[in-house]
Amino acid sequence: MLSPTSPAQINLRQRKTLPGKTVPEPETTVTLAGKLDELFKAGYEQDEIYGLVIPLLMQGKVRIDLEERSERLELEDQDLRFPRSEAVKVFEDFRAVRRAS
Repeated sequence: MLSPTSPAQINLRQRKTLPGKTVPEPETTVTLAGKLDELFKAGYEQDEIYGLVIPLLMQGKVRIDLEERSERLELEDQDLRFPRSEAVKVFEDFRAVRRAS
């Protein structure tokens, strides 16, 4: 059974802004696990992703400037913020599962 802090159970609101556009794309909902997979598959380094995920889990939101767009990610449940030690554990647990698959 997945714990309540499993990345697969942490929902994020995502807003993307594409180059040359001032209005963001419609907001979508993704899981933290899905977003982490997307970033790893896009070739981002573990340290870069770590530097985004920990503030997201601790502060509840983060802006990511990627090569071709910017994204704003927010925890869907703003009450689900983590102390640093737990945020690191969520990320490390995701990495462990990813390595095992």
